[in-house]
Amino acid sequence: MRHARMVAGTGRRHSRMGEPVAFAEGLYEVAPDTYAWMVPNGSWGETNLGLVRCGDQSVLIDTCWDLHHMREVLSHAQSVLNEAPITRVINTHADGDHCWGNQLFAGLPITATQAAVAQMHHHPPRQLRALQRSARWFEAIPLAGVNHLGRYMGDMLRPYRFDGVQVLPASQPFSGETTVSVQGSTLHLMEVGPGHTDGDCIVHLPQRGVVYAGDILFVGVTPVAWAGPVSSIVRALQRVLDLQPEVIVPGHGPLADAEDVRAQIDYWEWLQVSLRPLADKGLLVKEACESLVRSSAFKRAPFARWRAQERVFTSACTLYREWRLPLDAWPGALGALNHFRQQALVQQLLWQQAQG
Repeated sequence: MRHARMVAGTGRRHSRMGEPVAFAEGLYEVAPDTYAWMVPNGSWGETNLGLVRCGDQSVLIDTCWDLHHMREVLSHAQSVLNEAPITRVINTHADGDHCWGNQLFAGLPITATQAAVAQMHHHPPRQLRALQRSARWFEAIPLAGVNHLGRYMGDMLRPYRFDGVQVLPASQPFSGETTVSVQGSTLHLMEVGPGHTDGDCIVHLPQRGVVYAGDILFVGVTPVAWAGPVSSIVRALQRVLDLQPEVIVPGHGPLADAEDVRAQIDYWEWLQVSLRPLADKGLLVKEACESLVRSSAFKRAPFARWRAQERVFTSACTLYREWRLPLDAWPGALGALNHFRQQALVQQLLWQQAQG
């Protein structure tokens, strides 16, 4: 991987989603004493973490979706942690795949934005445990796309073990910007949400030329706007460019450079420009998304080769809310299931297109 030296790897040849790996999983040194745990291929829960050595201490940036994978990271990082144990944790946002491993660091200072802290209990692990159990039953119901929902959620959640996970919110919230200084090393935390979620932040190490972008940036994987506004994500991406880092660690996918950031800006601009006319015609979100992914403009675009293209549905829902247009949305847990049912149907359409 560019700009990086592998320190320790898992040796796996397939991703958690069962795909051949696009890059090797493991701990990479991306700058002196500055590390990234990189997980192929960047899909659901295949989350990159940061580890910054500061003398005889280390700062961990983000934690895993479950305790099993978090312990695996710690095991492979022992060559660093034996000399510089983790004394502080930073969460870039409140998605479970970036903070549900926090409980392994109880008693340490954990920093995140105030907005992220407020969101950390919104989707408890028991909901995903219930979905894991239900997915196989849904697969057996070939009615209204429920079987596609079951397959979609089953594939998403199967690699993870949510038993025993207890959400531990960050203990040191901030708003705006803050600085973490550890033994002469400086980490600048900049709030850039709401956008991907309510409380996104990025972590800049100016002395080392590295930015940990969290889920503001995906590489080779379709990004998603859970919260919006999308314009805020674009501003955050531009802010990453303005910092002019030598290395960018995305939340998902391989290490990035400025070209990757600009490619994602292009995606968000395409989505807004292409979706609005369809929305103004009165198309429901799923209908508009199906029209988008069928279009020749989409098929010619570089992002048509990114993974998880069906996420366009979630981001389109966010844009409809921004534009104050009606959504075919149900309340509560049933609404969440119906949302992912429709996203699974968009995925099915994309799969059918790929088969010719």
